Amino acid sequence: MQIRPYLSFKGECQEAIELYQKAFNIEAPEIMRFGDMPPNPDMEIPESMNNWVLQATLSFGDNFMRLSDSIGELNDASTERISIVVEGDLKMVEKAFAVLEEEGKVKMPLESTFFSPAYGTLFDKFGVMWSFAATPEE
Repeated sequence: MQIRPYLSFKGECQEAIELYQKAFNIEAPEIMRFGDMPPNPDMEIPESMNNWVLQATLSFGDNFMRLSDSIGELNDASTERISIVVEGDLKMVEKAFAVLEEEGKVKMPLESTFFSPAYGTLFDKFGVMWSFAATPEE
């Protein structure tokens, strides 16, 4: 079994993809758009949503997460109940944290802890909670 994060947005998914590409130095994702769907009379998609992301897959080494825009209602509130945890070398953690904090809100700045040379938590500009832990050098 595998468990993967799936993030939903309200028309901001493309912007989120570009932010995460910059933060994590990842390749162009696989993207399907609402406009790529075959016509369905039971689910009319307004033309203004044709470029919205139906589903995108971002690869992080052997891991991946999926993202999409949601036609339905979404809760706008940030939550501390779920966090995407990113572990990696110090340089990667510092870069990704810096990119995501630019328009985000830092909950705990990156700092040395007893379990990590740099650990920190933030909410990105979309309200997604990220926790970063640099792995100790051996």
